[in-house]
Amino acid sequence: MNAALHEWAQQAVAIPLAYARRGQSLAQAALAGARRFEALRHYPAHDMVDVVHGTRAFYHSHDAAARWGDAADQEHGHFHVFWDGPRPGAHVHLVALALDARGQPLHWFTTNRWVTAGRWLDAAALARRLPSFRLQVNGRLAPLARWLTAMVQLFADELVTLLQARDAALLAAARGRSRRSVWADRSVEVLAHIDAALPARLQRLGLLP
Repeated sequence: MNAALHEWAQQAVAIPLAYARRGQSLAQAALAGARRFEALRHYPAHDMVDVVHGTRAFYHSHDAAARWGDAADQEHGHFHVFWDGPRPGAHVHLVALALDARGQPLHWFTTNRWVTAGRWLDAAALARRLPSFRLQVNGRLAPLARWLTAMVQLFADELVTLLQARDAALLAAARGRSRRSVWADRSVEVLAHIDAALPARLQRLGLLP
C-alpha cells in the first residue's frame, strides 16, 4: 500500500470526524466563523493562502438559480482551488469541489476561464503540478486546508481525467471560433465534472475493503 496515499486517506477521514465531534460539518467550518452565508462572498474573506507552496482556496456559493447539474438542489457551496502566480491576476484555477450541507463532497468540477479569470494552463501542465499540491495555513482553518490537500492527492488520477475532459469540452465549444471567444462566453460555465464521493474513491484505491 502506498504510504503517502494511506496518510492522505487518514487525513480525509479523520478531519471531518474531528469537526463532527465539535458539532460542525466541513461546510460550516469553511465559513470561518461567519454568522451568515452570503452568495458569492469568499470564505474566509481573504481566502486561505499558502505563500510557501503558492496555493490558495476559498469557499463560496451561488444563488440557487445559478447552480447546475443533478446535485444543484443538494449543494451548500464549493471550494475553488488555485495556484497563485508571481503577480496579481497570474493565478491558475485548478479545480472546484462542491459540498452538501452536511459537508459531504458531491462532485469536482472545472470552469471556463471567465469564471475565475487568471491564466489558463492545459491539462498536461496542471497534471505535472498535481503531485506537489499542498495547502497549509495557520489558525482555525488549518485542518480544512489539510483536508483539501488530502482530497486533491487522493483524487489526483481522476482530476487528471477531469482536466482532460475540460480541455476536450473547450475544444468542442471552440469549433468555428477562437478559444479566446469561448473563454469569454458567459453561456459556457462548467466544462466538466466528476463524482467526489470519498468512500467510493478509497475503495478504488484499495484503502477500504
